Amino acid sequence: MNTNFNKLWRLNPTLFLFALIFETSSVFAQSPTLAEIDHLHQESKSKQEYENISSQIEKVLAINPNQYKWKWRQARAHYALAKKSEDSKIDHYGQCILYSTQAIELQPDSAISYFYRGLCLGKQGEMKGVWASLGIIDPFEKDMKKALGLDPTVSHSGPHRALGKLYLELPFFLGGDLDKAEFHLKAAVRLAPDYAENQLGLAQVLIKKNNYTEAREFLHKLIQLTDNTQNEKLLSLKKEGMELMEEISP
Repeated sequence: MNTNFNKLWRLNPTLFLFALIFETSSVFAQSPTLAEIDHLHQESKSKQEYENISSQIEKVLAINPNQYKWKWRQARAHYALAKKSEDSKIDHYGQCILYSTQAIELQPDSAISYFYRGLCLGKQGEMKGVWASLGIIDPFEKDMKKALGLDPTVSHSGPHRALGKLYLELPFFLGGDLDKAEFHLKAAVRLAPDYAENQLGLAQVLIKKNNYTEAREFLHKLIQLTDNTQNEKLLSLKKEGMELMEEISP
């Protein structure tokens, strides 16, 4: 309580209470809503923009620390920051793991929290050079399967997509399995057909299995989904898809 509030309390306790209520309501009025933060995240492109989101969430959590919906969004912000950072990636992945774990402790059936913790565990392991080890693979797989069981549609069928890419990229002696990869990525496409990354992932699996005809169908869909866009991520996916299309053209 500041000095002015102390004086007001001594002079007029009733007026003090009104002032305190007004100040508290002003703080909450300045706080963003979950929908506003989600919109900002969707529209953001730069490191500075994601830092702003993280800062706004931190202010909310300073007032209400036990809000799992804000915790997992802070994990998401740090995941985005890790992708935009060169010198502090591993720190942001660590923060992502911390906040998503706290969200899970507050809400054990939060699929999105398991999803982000799995993502950041995997990325952190990659950076440490130990991705190809059971110490990283097992927690990643466990979190994604937990998220899948809770809500397979979360983050555009993110758990199916993540598991599919895991089984696609791992060598067979560490659990790589093209059939499993195809199963999960087909499920991702079925549940979120308009999410371009799902189409690309499935095409990559089908190419690995030498099923070029079907792969071309999903690459065509990918290119359709990424037409007439200025979104950097979508343009990158489109470029990758077109390069694959050229590679497997008859």
